[in-house]
Amino acid sequence: MKNKFYISVLICFISLISAQVIFAAGINMAFLEAEADVPPEDEAEYNWAVDNYNATLIHPAGSGKFEDENGNSVELGDFQVVWWHRANQQDIPPVFLEQATMNAFMDFVESGGSLFLSQVAFHYVFDLELESLEPRFCAPNVDHSPSGIIAAPGEEEHPVFAGFDELGLDPAEGFNIDCYGHDAMCDFYPAGPPQEGRVLGMAYQEPHPQGWFGQVCPLVEYEVGDGTIIISGWRFTVFRSVEEDCEFADAMIKLHENIMGYLGTLAPVEPAGKLSTVWGDVKQ
Repeated sequence: MKNKFYISVLICFISLISAQVIFAAGINMAFLEAEADVPPEDEAEYNWAVDNYNATLIHPAGSGKFEDENGNSVELGDFQVVWWHRANQQDIPPVFLEQATMNAFMDFVESGGSLFLSQVAFHYVFDLELESLEPRFCAPNVDHSPSGIIAAPGEEEHPVFAGFDELGLDPAEGFNIDCYGHDAMCDFYPAGPPQEGRVLGMAYQEPHPQGWFGQVCPLVEYEVGDGTIIISGWRFTVFRSVEEDCEFADAMIKLHENIMGYLGTLAPVEPAGKLSTVWGDVKQ
């Protein structure tokens, strides 16, 4: 009997450890770049994605195809979450505007995949004709001015704002997340709010509110088919601020942990219709 008891305890312990390892990784993520290499402006975000999610670096190869950093062919549907971050140039590269590439993104999201578009990639919802208000392209402005986020009215309980009370922060009141400024980026100023998306977070800068407060709208969610897109612009996804040991780094990290967790929970383990089980169901 003792041996059976010890074996049962050992099995439970191994199962617990295995579950912790699996869910520490949590999300099958791709970090998408326009080119094969990561430019300096994107390195902080890429490093964080690799360190926390073991993200796979991929880039478009033309004709709707994608490759990883070793030149191997991959599909967007191989991943739950695809994160395209772009802060080095103020444009959408031509390969992303090829119809085959746009079709690949739409197929991925409509089949249940989750897409996170940050900084200049924010603009891509307009190129995909999911948003009728065109975001502006904005040049870098490294002014080291504190800036942050406030929940849009009615969105205070959205999962992207979960747990901030543990940091002593209230999404309904707003708080700072960045003290770097920004490299190249997009947002909806001066014509915001967007027409089609669900605004989750709005710009915050003390003294609050500023006159342009309701026009920037840097955090927006789009439901597309069975999938979800979240776009983040302005000064919201700026991990250079974290690397510079900004006093608001914990809030920047927490926001993006929440975004990735939310997108990962919504996405199937294998989007693209390969497996209908949703990651949130697996965790339960």
